Amino acid sequence: MGTKLRDIQVTEVIDGDTLKVKIDEQEEFVRLICVDTEESSLHPAPETAKPVTEAGIAADNMAHQYFSQANGDLCQVDLEFDTDDSPEDCLRWHRGNCSRLVCYVHRGDSHYNLFTIKQGWSPYFTKYGRSRLYDTAFTLAEFEAQAHQRKIWNPQVNAHGASRNYCSLSAWWAYRAAIIEDFRRWGAASGAISVQLDYSQVLQAIEDGRDVTVFCDLQGGIRKQVEGGAIIFTGSRLCPLKFWIPTASNPDGEALVRLVLNRYAGRGRGYAYVRGRITLHRGLPQMIIRHLEQLSDFPDNFQRY
Repeated sequence: MGTKLRDIQVTEVIDGDTLKVKIDEQEEFVRLICVDTEESSLHPAPETAKPVTEAGIAADNMAHQYFSQANGDLCQVDLEFDTDDSPEDCLRWHRGNCSRLVCYVHRGDSHYNLFTIKQGWSPYFTKYGRSRLYDTAFTLAEFEAQAHQRKIWNPQVNAHGASRNYCSLSAWWAYRAAIIEDFRRWGAASGAISVQLDYSQVLQAIEDGRDVTVFCDLQGGIRKQVEGGAIIFTGSRLCPLKFWIPTASNPDGEALVRLVLNRYAGRGRGYAYVRGRITLHRGLPQMIIRHLEQLSDFPDNFQRY
């Protein structure tokens, strides 16, 4: 069992996988972990948006019904994090790219994340890692939903509009999930720091002035090139880290840029171990990358076999 926050009031249902709740008089967005229902409305950034689908609109309606009481008011839920960290650490650090809390949601004895997967509203979404607590249950739930062609697994559901290619997506998610699982088994033990989960250690490394190895997601690739250099952003709004390649216009730097774009960005492996010293640059943590040897698929001194 993970850390739980009990009797949390739902204040708004955003869509099938996102809620707004009130915790200690403060409103927070909650993003359901390991769940990714299809979209019911257009994203503000169309160039990165997933398509709006009939299944997404139906999932939105389902979620509104699920979290409504008989009198029409929204219900209270329990939030469960995929960790046994303290509630304070969960609320501070267990957040996604948009600073939303990432967790499981329970309404009474009903596990909403499990429900959405089992009923076919969502695949078992492993892009950011497999569930530590419910991996077997989620795997079996998806197995059952696919076997019985429930919701997104029924080709007729989105037959007259947009749809998502889960054959391609599931393979990519599984690839990324395997890399994250390796980090959980060996990377953390080697001393590597997860930018998302160990951000306090990132800040401590700046204060100590020491070299560190960070485990981070480079899916966004090169954000921009300026003054002969290249900028990469990783982490999140809450836990930002910038990589600066100052020599992007010379042969060594060009090789680094090609590596990031061809191996890690987009539908590549995403995750990398990057070694160097983090400093503050204009108030933002930054690591300078000058050499290929600073990037690796493996943690320091790694010997799997």
